[in-house]
Amino acid sequence: MSPEGVSEVAAIQVVTPSGVEELVTALAEATPRTRLLAGGTDLVRDIRRPGAAPDVIIDLTGLTELSYVRLDGRELRVGALTTFTELQLDGLVREHALCLSLAAAQVGSTQIRNAGTIGGNIANASPCADSATALTALGADVTTVDGAGSIRTRPIGAVLLGSGRTSLARDEAITEFSFSALGAEHRSAFAKIGSRTAVSVARLSAALVVRFDAATGTLTDVRVALGAVGETAFRAAALEQTLEGRPADEESARLFAAGCVAAVQGSIPGRYSLPYKQHAARGLAYDAWNSLALSLPCEPAWD
Repeated sequence: MSPEGVSEVAAIQVVTPSGVEELVTALAEATPRTRLLAGGTDLVRDIRRPGAAPDVIIDLTGLTELSYVRLDGRELRVGALTTFTELQLDGLVREHALCLSLAAAQVGSTQIRNAGTIGGNIANASPCADSATALTALGADVTTVDGAGSIRTRPIGAVLLGSGRTSLARDEAITEFSFSALGAEHRSAFAKIGSRTAVSVARLSAALVVRFDAATGTLTDVRVALGAVGETAFRAAALEQTLEGRPADEESARLFAAGCVAAVQGSIPGRYSLPYKQHAARGLAYDAWNSLALSLPCEPAWD
């Protein structure tokens, strides 16, 4: 780093609120250069780029009240400062949102999962964010607070706008994620393909949620989200409609895989990585489908 970069980083002011009221006060003074620090796994790297140093860092690590998982009626609520290790191991998440636990388990290394938070992962808005794919399939809402103390809740799709872009205002911080808790009749899965076997950044990810009617053997409430293909995670609506009401059989697995391939093609037409991602999507889809354990294991038929 250049001497200029060293002095630029050294001049950063750090504010450490110990509660939400103090956070609101700090947010009220935020400028376009102000950055929020949660786990710091992305921020610490980013601010060392020339010209990227913020004027103020609002350090959220003292806000222990924003680290929780709780069941509120039929809603599962997750505090923004909950770490990926906590999400991976939490019993409520495993019972009512298994795809989110599985996604958390595949975020980076053990050290990154111990420090990284779900709020920071979403606010960073990386197209490869594993939690974004799972939260999109779960239909999560995002709750925020701003410098005026106003609390706002909106769908995750209204927050994530593209690669590195969100609808969050400069004085706005994520405080909570909430979504309907999956019941015993639901199954969910998460799978991803990365560039290497460990500490892998997703090159393609999928989250699948279904309600399985054991009496009829059919699927309802089908939700499919894809990530790391395009600028942000998205629901594959046409594929969801295709699977709705179908039996949980090998033909549905084939349709699911074909639909994932089609969704990838529609998301990144003409991209140089399209042939690879189409091929990868088929295998990824079968991985996700088989992890639901609703039928005998199915294997893709490669052309």
